[in-house]
Amino acid sequence: MNVPWITDQQVRENISIVQAIEAVSRSLAREVQGNARDIPKTMTTWGPASSAHALGAYDAGAQLVAFKTWVNTPAGASALVTLFDALAGRATAVLEAGALGTLRTAAVSGLATQLMSAPEASEMALIGSGRQALRQVEAVCAVRPIRRVRVWSRSEEGRIRLADAVRSDLGIDAVATTTLAEAVDRAPIVTLITRAVEPFLHRGLLSPGAHLNAVGAILPSNAEFEPELLSDSDLTVVDSITNAQRSSRELIEYYGQDWSAVSTLGDLLTAPIQRPPQPRLTVFKGLGMGLADLAVASLALDAVTREGAPA
Repeated sequence: MNVPWITDQQVRENISIVQAIEAVSRSLAREVQGNARDIPKTMTTWGPASSAHALGAYDAGAQLVAFKTWVNTPAGASALVTLFDALAGRATAVLEAGALGTLRTAAVSGLATQLMSAPEASEMALIGSGRQALRQVEAVCAVRPIRRVRVWSRSEEGRIRLADAVRSDLGIDAVATTTLAEAVDRAPIVTLITRAVEPFLHRGLLSPGAHLNAVGAILPSNAEFEPELLSDSDLTVVDSITNAQRSSRELIEYYGQDWSAVSTLGDLLTAPIQRPPQPRLTVFKGLGMGLADLAVASLALDAVTREGAPA
């Protein structure tokens, strides 16, 4: 079986953040319409600070099935996506999923920001300075007229390095703040992309009308914001209800058995649910879903197939 192998570099070279946001939006809309289905995440953990994950999706529009598997340990991490033809049942590609995972996570945050934040928002706070941070900034800048980014992380070196990268790579003014409170003060958009084990963003720190993207804590033992913060939210949205009910410590602790107040991105794309005119707070919690991986992987497969086609 001759199955194409698509590298991280090919993903980076061929897919823009705008293309990724648009592809994820189409897939999530098809899910609500019944033409795509997510395969919920399954996972296990072990010490020290290690985990293994698997998820997948079917999308009739793309005529593809995708499975993503990855392992994360203190010594390193690796991820793969396998694509299958949904009609023929054959494997069509295997993709390195490091760059793809970063891109799809950012694309989902970008879509949430587009649907949930104030359209005129021109400043954002980015909390965390790891390998996914710069793409998160890029995604928000793709959907809002961001002119300034405030960066904070526990690592002084990390936040200074990220602010430098925002200025040099994205051409946007950026400043590394010395405290979390300084970073989020009056920020209309705040993105959390950390591996925090305990909540560090407390109720009352965010300004009225702010939008929060919380996309870093994806293990049921981890949390980035205190659950009580959700009492201020006039619109709480997740990418996948099933995945959130399994893995979001913040939402599990706050909502318990009644999740009727929680919507999905698909709901915002296809139903009359939208950002309130003057919300106290809007919150997006992303855990990751196979449909987003499939959407971006499909773009990569199309791009690489075009590259290899004879002139």
